[in-house]
Amino acid sequence: MLVDVEQLPDLQGEIPRDKRHLHFDQGKTETTLDLPPGPHTLQLLLGDEQHEPQDPPLFSEKITIRVQ
Repeated sequence: MLVDVEQLPDLQGEIPRDKRHLHFDQGKTETTLDLPPGPHTLQLLLGDEQHEPQDPPLFSEKITIRVQ
């Protein structure tokens, strides 16, 4: 899950692993985000077992949420 990321990461390499690029491995299907108040964007990007984007890349539309 990409959190507040302006553009997709490099689609030819490993997806970064940090607080803005969340990985759902080991069967993980959900998470809780601790976001400050205000608007935030969320987007999904499907990666393989090496944490690299699928070829061709498969990603969702970006959504905007507002935390109060």
